[in-house]
Amino acid sequence: MPLWTKHDLMMACKGKDPTSNFLDNFENIHGISIDDRTIKKGELFIALIGENFDGHNFIESAISKGACGVLVSNIKIAKKFNGLFVNNTKQALINIGKYARNRFRGITIGITGSAGKTSTNYILSNALNQFGKTHKTFGNNNNIIGLSLTLSRLPHNFNFCVLELGMNNIGEIRELTKIAKPNIALITNVSNSHIQNFKNEKEIARAKSEIFLGLEKNGIAIINSDNIWKNFLITEAKKVNAKIHLFGHAKISNTQIITLINEKEGSTICYDKIQNWHLKYLNTTQAENVIASISVIKELKLPTKKITKLISQLKPLSGRGEKLIINFNSKQKTIIIDDSYNANPSSMKAALYNFKNLRIKHHELEAVVIIGDMLELGKSSTKIHLDLVPIIKSINPNLLLTVGKYTNKINDKLNLSINCRSYFEIDQLTTDIRQFIKPNQIILLKGSNGTGLWKLIPIFKNIIQENSNAA
Repeated sequence: MPLWTKHDLMMACKGKDPTSNFLDNFENIHGISIDDRTIKKGELFIALIGENFDGHNFIESAISKGACGVLVSNIKIAKKFNGLFVNNTKQALINIGKYARNRFRGITIGITGSAGKTSTNYILSNALNQFGKTHKTFGNNNNIIGLSLTLSRLPHNFNFCVLELGMNNIGEIRELTKIAKPNIALITNVSNSHIQNFKNEKEIARAKSEIFLGLEKNGIAIINSDNIWKNFLITEAKKVNAKIHLFGHAKISNTQIITLINEKEGSTICYDKIQNWHLKYLNTTQAENVIASISVIKELKLPTKKITKLISQLKPLSGRGEKLIINFNSKQKTIIIDDSYNANPSSMKAALYNFKNLRIKHHELEAVVIIGDMLELGKSSTKIHLDLVPIIKSINPNLLLTVGKYTNKINDKLNLSINCRSYFEIDQLTTDIRQFIKPNQIILLKGSNGTGLWKLIPIFKNIIQENSNAA
């Protein structure tokens, strides 16, 4: 079944076909793309214009790779390439996303939160796939363009759609949720990430709570009962007459965590009346995202038994706690915990505590902590970073490597008691990193995306490959 017919697309974006030859060689549109590097045959190319790029410059490349047509905001280019013309391609993409959402008859779940959005999306969409065709936000497409692109790719005959809604500023969630129109709105948690753009944490909580404004009639609000903003979020959800579902350790929770412990390489959880459910690869932080997902499944009145085995075998996403292992030889291995995708104060502390437990478990291995700055914390940056000192002290790593000016202050505090090296730029560390990697280590990688710690991963993977070839 085609994703879009010519008629529906033109209706959605209010486009004009100046040559009457748009889609002349293709009957329908089988995908939507804004990137000529990844476009596939039969997809429509939308030429977006950004601050540092103009998609119109990549039209010939997109066509050469099999684009079925182009959507442009330049009438000359529209005529030259038999394209569809609109005044503004970004607005056209948004309109296509809105149209796609409005024709969708399945269940839509919107997810926001200061941490855990992408992991919860991953866990939940995998679970929902057991019950019907599920569409989801791919990667980190959680801003206005990413959401619109995700919806533009939504097949109207699917059963479920899981959407991630992100924000850096006031009002963004309000704008996104009005497009997403979720049947269920889930807030994983609220903390002081991105606080430089807000007066205080309550303002962040208020901004996150705006996801409830887009809820469809008889909508459901799923809220973390362990979060300090729980009561505020409940009040905001009640303003739109949402049904409230709480998850967490608190006794008032509809889905209650009874016990949650790190065990073996993952975690074991008891919730509601379910005893000793072992998650083979997911730590306790990820287990909370599992319980958030279970809350959605329960509200949809789907049998949780059907997804127990699947979830218990899920591995973390790349950059979000994925485990990489370097086998130097049969008896010597180094374990890398890749949590390099992003960091905020709550997720950084959780990662350090989880690493502390892993270090105890692997007491025979040397511990290496590699942390990068947590960004967008404004005037609180120094204090928030120094708050990590006691946790790192308790880990007592054999080596601490820091990247950025704020984690450097941690270095200054600890360098008399712990072996520390400080880097202001990731490229300096990528040059040196091989000298620090040895057999019999356990390594944590954690920092904000902007610090670029993820650039170390290809180097680690090369070391893994080199050693597997040598074996």
